[in-house]
Amino acid sequence: MKIKSLLAAPLLVGVVLAASALPASAAETETTTEQPAPVVLEDVDKGSVDLTEDGHGGKAPMGAAARRLPYLCKASVDYPHNSHTTTRTINVHFDTKCGRTAPNLSTEGSLYRSRWYGWEHLTTKSGNKSNSRNLRVVAPKGCKPGTKYRYRGQARFYVSGPEGRGSAHVYNQNDSEITCRG
Repeated sequence: MKIKSLLAAPLLVGVVLAASALPASAAETETTTEQPAPVVLEDVDKGSVDLTEDGHGGKAPMGAAARRLPYLCKASVDYPHNSHTTTRTINVHFDTKCGRTAPNLSTEGSLYRSRWYGWEHLTTKSGNKSNSRNLRVVAPKGCKPGTKYRYRGQARFYVSGPEGRGSAHVYNQNDSEITCRG
């Protein structure tokens, strides 16, 4: 649905910013109520990915092979969902699972919801473990029962030790709205 608006009056915000009408080419503008697709950065993978030395999850730039670390770690972000344990809460899980014990695991992840102006940041959580094969970070956010939004979880994952360092940037999001349960 397109909406036309005429912008011919001077703009006032505390002081006069424009003393005359806009030029004819700018006086009639079109705006849309359709929501743009979320911006996804090039270095972000959807769902789950291996933690590699170059941080590209096995997709190294310009055809170079990404070196998989001997810790055999995989980073994943699940779909944001209603909490199974706490009412009126939306959760997203950021999981790191390794085939071997890793000296250092670290994750920082955020939960967002889709609004008419873009993705609204709701919360950020982080965690780390030493000498472990797994790490789970949960980003919960309270919600009003009956409200409907699309949600997105996005995180950076890190693994390090004497055999190398690796990272991944992963997200997951709901393609349709979910209703907050109370």
